[in-house]
Amino acid sequence: MHQAAWWPKRLEFPVARRLLAISPHPDDEAIGCGGILLAHAGKAEICIVNVYNGDGGGALEDGVWHNDPDYKARLVAMRQRELDRVAETLQATQVTRFGISDCNGVPGKTEVVALRRVLREFAPEVVLLPWLLDTHPHHKATNQIFSEAVQDLDVLVLAYEIWGLLSPNAFFDITDLLDRKLQLIALYTSQVRTVDYIGYAEGLARVRAFHHPVRDRRVGAVEAYFALPSRDYCQLTRHALARHRVTNFNASP
Repeated sequence: MHQAAWWPKRLEFPVARRLLAISPHPDDEAIGCGGILLAHAGKAEICIVNVYNGDGGGALEDGVWHNDPDYKARLVAMRQRELDRVAETLQATQVTRFGISDCNGVPGKTEVVALRRVLREFAPEVVLLPWLLDTHPHHKATNQIFSEAVQDLDVLVLAYEIWGLLSPNAFFDITDLLDRKLQLIALYTSQVRTVDYIGYAEGLARVRAFHHPVRDRRVGAVEAYFALPSRDYCQLTRHALARHRVTNFNASP
């Protein structure tokens, strides 16, 4: 992986005509790859797949998160509305939700089959998802679902970073899109109440612009990616997950 990431290459617009963003939770797509999606909004087809329903993170306006069925149901409904607003901003042509609970949900073959159906019908040229060594267990499970679903289909994977920094071999200039990306993240009001995702996304984009300069004096903003053909990416995923078991993935139907 480090050899593949030794000389990062600049991605140029348009990256693809059809982009599939796989978002473990409602907000990951905005934080991880919101800039590249905004660049293609209205100029390419964008599909979003949301795996987990988000009932375990963030907070409602009337109080901090607590393990109450009514509270979690209202939080899920709010996060659905937030994702809908983001999808509208991105002019996404399709949003698919698997509805797995953050708290006790176990993705399995049902989600693999559903994702494979999306891959076949939408036929993306690029798939964006959290990178395979991201430290969040739901992000690891999402990679396992993808690696099971994509099988013999050939697409380019652009893996983005959120809870774990990656060694990029591709980057995309979002300098002119940074303000809009931060506004996109801000649509997730339930999430920015508990975590400064806006500050994180801005800081990371500016750090990446320092390491992968796109403007004079190494200023600007950049999204960094780990890019590989799906067959190679999934081979790495299977190897990594075999060594570090994903305990919240159910392989049974």
